[in-house]
Amino acid sequence: EPPMATAMAMATAMATARASMASVTTPPPWPSPSPTPKPRGGRRVGGRARSGRGDGARMTVYERGCAIDIDDACFYRAESAQSRDLSVLCCAATANDEGIDAYDATCASGARAVRWMRAGFVRSVVCNDVNANVEAVLETNLSRAASEVEVEAETPAYSTTFEDAQRELTRAWLDGQKFDIVDVDGFGSTNFADAALRVVRYGGLFYACSTDGRALCGQNPSRLQVAFGNAVVAPSRPAVNEIALRTFIGDVVRRGAALKLDVVPVFSLFHAHGPVFRAMFRVVGPLRGAYGGFGGDNNIGFVGHCDACGNTSVVDEPLIRIFHHNKLEMASTVTCARCKGRDADGRSAVLALSGPLWIGPLHDADVVHRMRDEAERLGWLDDPTECKEKGQMSLEDLLDAFVGEALPALNGVAHYFRTDELARKGRAARVPPRDVLTTALRAHGFAATRSHIDPRGLKTNASVQEVVKCANDALSALDAIDGR
Repeated sequence: EPPMATAMAMATAMATARASMASVTTPPPWPSPSPTPKPRGGRRVGGRARSGRGDGARMTVYERGCAIDIDDACFYRAESAQSRDLSVLCCAATANDEGIDAYDATCASGARAVRWMRAGFVRSVVCNDVNANVEAVLETNLSRAASEVEVEAETPAYSTTFEDAQRELTRAWLDGQKFDIVDVDGFGSTNFADAALRVVRYGGLFYACSTDGRALCGQNPSRLQVAFGNAVVAPSRPAVNEIALRTFIGDVVRRGAALKLDVVPVFSLFHAHGPVFRAMFRVVGPLRGAYGGFGGDNNIGFVGHCDACGNTSVVDEPLIRIFHHNKLEMASTVTCARCKGRDADGRSAVLALSGPLWIGPLHDADVVHRMRDEAERLGWLDDPTECKEKGQMSLEDLLDAFVGEALPALNGVAHYFRTDELARKGRAARVPPRDVLTTALRAHGFAATRSHIDPRGLKTNASVQEVVKCANDALSALDAIDGR
């Protein structure tokens, strides 16, 4: 065709297309935001989370025989089932005969509340979530759990709200409400402690959570200082995950002290997925006496790691000696007591400092013993695979590790040794398996146990030099048995 005819045909086609588009009804705009915040998360069943609006198909998961419905609106993490086990066991071990009043500030599907209710010790429970799209699933789960409770007492009362957790906790405080347990399964480093601790009865529990591993492990120091009370953590040092957990615990304890509350950890949990830092706290009562800074018996302090000898120890120094006047710009000059006056093999004997953090016991020995007894009574130790995901310890092994870590001889030991690092840094030519080394240390009179935080972690009150000597003795004994 001639060029002019082609151009005219194209113009005609474009005009027809415009007219056709104009005749189509324009879809209405997306509804304007309501007072209810946007959905926050999604479903996670041993895999990645998916966000949704609750209009997808439901599925049912089971934890210890408890049915829990979930859909696309509900954030559900199978890896957290073990932390829910611990919550139920702790409440059962400490609850009174009258039952407890519980508050789940970030409930999602209501899995925690369902577990509490089915355990039979709940008198009432309040469930809140910022995402109102979980309402239908939440109501299904709570009503079913309430109807299935096999106790002589009245059916536990439950109520639901859909609002920001900080607002609801503050509203409960202004209304004078108090609870026996408050659970806030928070995300990142958001602080809920100030609001949650205000609504916990004396003697009650607060189950706190943080998932900001980069901050707590010292990889994001500015965020760490802002979110966790101006704390510092020496990054990339042995046992940094325990140091991070203790920093998290110390922050909650100090926030409690600022509210004139005596707050102590009942048990502490680190899970590598996430990672997740969890701790159950007891609000003992009003804080008695002056809050004595970072010394004395308040279990808040600093620890230092020596790169020269590999030891980690509590630093008993005044703050001005540790950080001078500005810890952001001036490095500490506190040196390792073991390395003073001797050759450090080119490694720095200046301590890499972390703190302020909790330097007391990670667990209440009496409570974790009762938790283990309760788990055995319930038959939860019979199947080591139930409520356990890949990479996690079985519940029995976890509770046994808690019992070991709660040994009085390990109070003030704020670290553990990794058996592979003892060999990697040249401090031991060979290292026996962790359990063999644990037995050797106990034979030499030291306290020693596995760490729940690291599969290769060994927690002991022995120094690194004493650990290496015990390792050599154990290997010599093994070689003699093998005839080497």
